[in-house]
Amino acid sequence: MRIIEQFLQSKTGVEETCEDGFVITDCFAAVIDGVTNKNAVQLDFGAPGKIAMELIKKGIGELSPQLSAYNAFESINEAIYDSYCNLGLLETMKKNPSQRFTASCVIYNSVRRELWFLGDCMALANGTTYHFSKEADKLFSDLRSFLIHIELSQGTTEEQLLEHDVCREQILDFIIRQTSLQNSSYNCPFTYYVLDGISEEAPRHTVVIPVEEKTTEIVLASDGYPALYPTLEQTEAYLTYILEIDPLCYREFRSTKGLVKGNVSFDDRAYVRLAI
Repeated sequence: MRIIEQFLQSKTGVEETCEDGFVITDCFAAVIDGVTNKNAVQLDFGAPGKIAMELIKKGIGELSPQLSAYNAFESINEAIYDSYCNLGLLETMKKNPSQRFTASCVIYNSVRRELWFLGDCMALANGTTYHFSKEADKLFSDLRSFLIHIELSQGTTEEQLLEHDVCREQILDFIIRQTSLQNSSYNCPFTYYVLDGISEEAPRHTVVIPVEEKTTEIVLASDGYPALYPTLEQTEAYLTYILEIDPLCYREFRSTKGLVKGNVSFDDRAYVRLAI
């Protein structure tokens, strides 16, 4: 396994605020997307998504390549759980899913030649793009697009919405409420699974994709990219194109959030291309 390209960029342009990350060891390569805390309540421990990302990076570095995907994510999840215990936050986090140290992750195990997904990170392998996005995100992206069109019909300009995205604010309560279905035992199309240290159920929903022997390169990325291409240049070029023609991300590329004036993109992003 050899790194061909790697890239990491915060949406703000300030490296310290980036909640995405990647880690590469002798047997593993992974991209991690820390989930930004959307709750108005802020606890005094830093950004939860960034903490989750760093805990997962450390956990992957300690994994045995012989572990199954389930056992690997179980071990990582336990590390997040232990962090709550150490910080005295366990009961708070059990009651408040929107405040948890939460992240999505895609891991490549070079020994097993498998891709492991938990959450909505992306990969390109076997000539296919793999992206397991949440049903609720599709719903909220469409709703935000609908609300933006209403604002525009009433005379609000795109420039004004780039300054102050009132439509993002209007869907924010729904986005926070969806965390009630995070790693939930309630079975419905909107239940979703991520690493958050609380649910023992989440690792059971890992998606495992075997990588074909004829595949010689793979790409791992966070969902800060609208689409994934075989090279970083192509992937960045398409992101630049989207930000030029649809900076609010409501037409060509519908998202729950768009570009904020002063930022460099609509989301943090991480990209790793590997020869395997």
